[in-house]
Amino acid sequence: MSRRWWAVVVVAVLAVAAVTVGIATSRAQGSATLQSLSVAQLLAKVAAAPQSTTAVSGDVSWTNGLIPGSDLTGLLGGQSSAPSSLSGLALGGSGRLWLQQGGGLRLESQGSGSDFVVVAGKDGLWSYSSATGTATRYAPPAGASAGTPTLSPSPQASPADTLAAIAAGLQRFASTGTVTMGPQVTVAGRPSYTLVMTPASATTTIGSVRVAIDARTFVPLRVQVFAKGDTTAVLSAGFTSVSYGRVAGSLFTFTPPTGATVRHTPLPSPQGLLRAANGPHKGAAHATALTLAQATAAAARDGLALTAPVQSSLPASLAFEGAAVSPSAKGHGAVAVLHYGNGFGSVALVESQGASGASATLPQQLAGLPRGLSERTSVAGTTAYGLSTSLFNVVAWQHGKVTVVAAGMVPKATLQAFVAAVR
Repeated sequence: MSRRWWAVVVVAVLAVAAVTVGIATSRAQGSATLQSLSVAQLLAKVAAAPQSTTAVSGDVSWTNGLIPGSDLTGLLGGQSSAPSSLSGLALGGSGRLWLQQGGGLRLESQGSGSDFVVVAGKDGLWSYSSATGTATRYAPPAGASAGTPTLSPSPQASPADTLAAIAAGLQRFASTGTVTMGPQVTVAGRPSYTLVMTPASATTTIGSVRVAIDARTFVPLRVQVFAKGDTTAVLSAGFTSVSYGRVAGSLFTFTPPTGATVRHTPLPSPQGLLRAANGPHKGAAHATALTLAQATAAAARDGLALTAPVQSSLPASLAFEGAAVSPSAKGHGAVAVLHYGNGFGSVALVESQGASGASATLPQQLAGLPRGLSERTSVAGTTAYGLSTSLFNVVAWQHGKVTVVAAGMVPKATLQAFVAAVR
């Protein structure tokens, strides 16, 4: 539990590497100041960093170049300057971040005339917007446990064991992409190594993901995502100044200001779509993906009639890979996810019926986007609406009573070919 905060940082490197990369033996480019390390050696040092680094704080900034700023502001509810909600953080901005081992996390974003604060500590997760005068406390999702394990290495694990485990994990994902050592850089005034993760798929829109890691503390300092063929990061987040001194524990305790409106809201549960059930009423998690026939039968038992593309009409890169079905529960209907293609070049087809969440109204939300962002098209004779960005594309429509969403980090033309095959 004392290292739970570190998962926020370590997951950004280890989890991304685990799902995107294969083992590479290239080493850091030559430098008179930094030791030459292999990818696996660097990741092992990142995994071991919590044992010596107990706190991180500093000025941070993040940018979002997926959608023009004014359009993204409208899409997320008209926020400008400092955000007024957690979703508003996606707009980009700057502020200050504190992380303390065994303490928690605090992020403050300042804007002209308003501030936004997020605090995660022993008394839970809070956010506060001075623009709206609202403090929100977020309840953990159903089934969440305070004892959820983290990715911090066991104190008993030897460096050799950690290195071997990371190398083996990278090798298992060799077909998905590669990770290499990039040029050494300076981030927040600190000499840093760079990990460059490059997807193997020829059809993905992602060119690379680059993580800058402090060469002395091995703390990740910056993450950048580049679209294929672009030399400017589309998404970027990182420190502009950093300190590793101890942080006052009082920073992780939040008390709503006098006069603030206090709201309580649950966090969404990630479990629903992770339960690949052979039948919608068994309630147990299954690691094996369903076939299309199994998914169709499981969904039908919950009143959800699936639609799917004709495989012979799909591009060769989008073969059916498996499906998951989450049974209906209080407040929402069954949800099915059909997966086509491999790695970052894949497309997910999400189908739901009777959902009370945002997915039920996504076609209408896309239809209401500013002109130039939303594109009207037709899928199987039904009006559909799409959203295109440099990294991902989405098309949503209603198929009878079922809301269908096709999305992927693939080019617009690839997604259009996919939905054109839906019958």
